[in-house]
Amino acid sequence: MPSLSKILIILSFGFFCTSLTSLHADSFKASLPDIMLDTRDKPNEFLGLVYLWGEVLSNDISVEYYPFKRSILNVISKQADFHFPLIKNPYKSNSELGFDYSTAVITQVNFVLYTRKDRPIDIDNLSAYNIATDAAHTDLFNFPVEGIFSVDGALKKLNSGRIDGYIFSGEVTDVVLKELHLTNIHRQLYRTYDVHAILPLGGQGNKTDQMITEAQATIMASPEYADVMKNIYVPYTEWQFE
Repeated sequence: MPSLSKILIILSFGFFCTSLTSLHADSFKASLPDIMLDTRDKPNEFLGLVYLWGEVLSNDISVEYYPFKRSILNVISKQADFHFPLIKNPYKSNSELGFDYSTAVITQVNFVLYTRKDRPIDIDNLSAYNIATDAAHTDLFNFPVEGIFSVDGALKKLNSGRIDGYIFSGEVTDVVLKELHLTNIHRQLYRTYDVHAILPLGGQGNKTDQMITEAQATIMASPEYADVMKNIYVPYTEWQFE
């Protein structure tokens, strides 16, 4: 039977190891859009990825939820270490936006151009047409676009000829298009955008950025997590209503 002194030594060593692990674990504050709480859509899988970043590196990531714009403002005002996800704006600098993007590209999103089959348009000259997009994404374009809040409403407006084209996430819009069964709508890939986490301005390369880069690299390199990334990014597929 082990002596009391040996038991105390073992317990003390176990406590020391636990304390040592906690000592070296980093803590991060994530500000996430409250749409992630909706389990019916992909944002829920994005939430799982954020928690996985903490798990694979044994870090503590505390999460708070806010309306999308408020969540971004939390990063700009340095009240949070990062926000995720956000499409990288190809036309505005980090200083204009007030934040940095993570070094790591986390995933991508395919924006699709929807038009009428009986009214084809020139994808290389979209400024000549009345084009609409989701109201929260109007700044992703370098030509005038109308912001529409509802995908359903946008597709119906397109089908009736009140706009010439609609550009938005194919994965989101295709679901509505199939539900409405608008057979006169033509679809084609417009652009593939990178999706990042965002950090307070000047944060690229800092501890938070390094954590995201390392965690994402670990996930991408491990077959164990292959399904995680497959569920987050779906490649563009060419199809049309006959």
